[in-house]
Amino acid sequence: MFESWFLNKNLLKHVRRDLQRRTLLAIFKENKRPSKEMQLTISQQLGLELNTVSNFFMNARRRSLDKWLDEGSPGNTSSTSSTCTKA
Repeated sequence: MFESWFLNKNLLKHVRRDLQRRTLLAIFKENKRPSKEMQLTISQQLGLELNTVSNFFMNARRRSLDKWLDEGSPGNTSSTSSTCTKA
C-alpha cells in the first residue's frame, strides 16, 4: 500500500512539473521577455517561485540563441554561406 501511494505521489509531481514546463514554453513562444509583473503572475498561477520563473525565461532565451548560433555555424550544411569580395 505504501509503495502504491508513493508511486502515485511521484506520478502526480511528474505530471504537475510537465504541465508547468509546457505552460512556460507556451508563454515563452508568445513572449520571450515577460515583465517582472507578468513573471510574478505566472509564478503565482503555476505555484513556482518567482526566481524559478525568471531563471526559466533567462535560460530559454540563452538556449534559443545557442540553437540559432548552432544552425548558422560553418559546419552546418543546411545553412547557406556567402562570401564578400573586394571591388
